[in-house]
Amino acid sequence: WDIGYAKTWHEANEHLGNLYTEAPPLEDFYAWRDKRVLDECNWYGWFIDYWMEGGLMRDIFTHKITTRKHWGMLMQPTIYTRAELDYDRVVGDQVVTPSYDPHCTNGDVSGGCKPIAVVSAEKLRDFDEGPEETAFIANILKNDDRIGQYVIAPEAWNCIWKELIQRGKGLRTVYQRPGFVEDDYNFSREMLEEMMKELNRLIDKYSGSAWNSKPTANRIVALLKVHRTQIKKELGDVISGRRKLTSKDFLGPEERRRLQVKEEEETGNSTASWKGKNYKDSVEYFNDLEHKARAEKRKKRRDARVKKRVEERREARKLEQNRTRVEEDASRVKDGETRALVANKTKVEGGVRRLKDDETRKTGVDMPKRKRMTE
Repeated sequence: WDIGYAKTWHEANEHLGNLYTEAPPLEDFYAWRDKRVLDECNWYGWFIDYWMEGGLMRDIFTHKITTRKHWGMLMQPTIYTRAELDYDRVVGDQVVTPSYDPHCTNGDVSGGCKPIAVVSAEKLRDFDEGPEETAFIANILKNDDRIGQYVIAPEAWNCIWKELIQRGKGLRTVYQRPGFVEDDYNFSREMLEEMMKELNRLIDKYSGSAWNSKPTANRIVALLKVHRTQIKKELGDVISGRRKLTSKDFLGPEERRRLQVKEEEETGNSTASWKGKNYKDSVEYFNDLEHKARAEKRKKRRDARVKKRVEERREARKLEQNRTRVEEDASRVKDGETRALVANKTKVEGGVRRLKDDETRKTGVDMPKRKRMTE
């Protein structure tokens, strides 16, 4: 929201000054949020799998190994809808050969996409564990033959951390957003259970025999277990009622409908403020924006293809014209050479005739007559 929903680094950088300066309009935020959070759980796990497996192409939502065609579509989420990206719709039951993101195999990422180490942003921002995590990052850089010589002395590491984290210097972070308190955001049972499901999948995978000998996998598992413990506690608070949910929280479609019915029963008001026309219209409004954005993206792609075809045809015509000119030039050259040969032949023949004529004049008789006279 702060950076205009930028899709590229350049777009984001243009709005960098707006980052975390104010909160987005809540009524806009609620409208589209619930529809996406459940998918975000899958994105979270897919992101970890992508890097841990060195860019292996997987579907975001089912985590199945996917095709290059489907991968190309997944990499353009602003072009295709969730339904259009459905694995069964695009891939179906075809046999898929594992393949990797070209960015990981063609040298775009030096050394490939597998991580050297796993760091924790939460630990880095924590006032107790932050210095240790900073030293962990610094040692990784210091031990790199390419950049180790440029890392500042260890005596300065803690000072840098204090300036950036404790004193808030440098670029703004989410913690500097006005009115931001992380605990103010609650999630419904529906969403927390989806988070637990994804965390359990990741923990089981990376603690298995294929991975548990790798330091990066062990770090992933340790960090995810902390997250799972926190979410499990929050889930218990929601189930027990200790954590009360409101229409402003991350509810998901099922919980939102349940609270809607409950509020109507308690208040007798069938036009509850967070349930009725405004909420529906907001969702439709943002859906319409998405459809328009996708339509515009598709139009740009079509226009680009048309432009490319026109340019290719224009280039083909130029090549054909050049070929014709070359052939015509060659023909003219050939005709000129032919005419020159004919002229030379004529000239030679004329020269021979003149020689004969000169010889005849000198002898006063032609050659056949001289031959008869001799006989």
